[in-house]
Amino acid sequence: MSAKFYGLLFSVLLAIALPAAAQPADDLESIPTHKNERVFSFSLSTNGLALGGVYRFKLPSYMHLGVSLEFFAIRDDDEFQFYDYYGYPYKINDRNRMFAIPLNIELKKRLFTNDIEDDFRPHLLVQSGVMYAMNFPREQNIFVDGRFETIQLDNEYRLTYNLLAGFGVDFTTRSNYFATIRPQYRYTFFTKEIAGKKDHSTFEIKFEIGAQF
Repeated sequence: MSAKFYGLLFSVLLAIALPAAAQPADDLESIPTHKNERVFSFSLSTNGLALGGVYRFKLPSYMHLGVSLEFFAIRDDDEFQFYDYYGYPYKINDRNRMFAIPLNIELKKRLFTNDIEDDFRPHLLVQSGVMYAMNFPREQNIFVDGRFETIQLDNEYRLTYNLLAGFGVDFTTRSNYFATIRPQYRYTFFTKEIAGKKDHSTFEIKFEIGAQF
């Protein structure tokens, strides 16, 4: 047979062999990363905001056990801020200056580990622990005997527990860095009132910037 025929046959076999050889590589999936995590967090809630940090230890089955510490600044439920004609801010119903520090143990479970690309990591997270709260009420003006008097209320200090659950997603920004957004709900109940109420439960949006190592 002619060299032209052999050349054509070689081209056909090469065209068949190359996709076949490449197929196993296409079928291979990258192994999902699973390492310890260090996180800086920022939270927006229905009654304030918080800064914090988390240290997470990796567990089997793409789970993490973590320790979380945050610092919350909490506003009054009916507090309202407005600006005058010159842009100067004013607040009304700003009676309390409450701060809270929750120290929690958390469990984070990654979902759909082998079904979704590694740079998109849905997860469930639960936390439980203690919360120490402090309230420093502002001076109050009350009307007594036909005139206003200024009284100073006592500072309040309370210790209680809190429970939290949320669902979020980690987005990988670089090989060992990620960003997170997570809606979550925190249940917090005090046995005695602080800042005028016992129930300080709140809905939160959590933002995290973290590193794996």
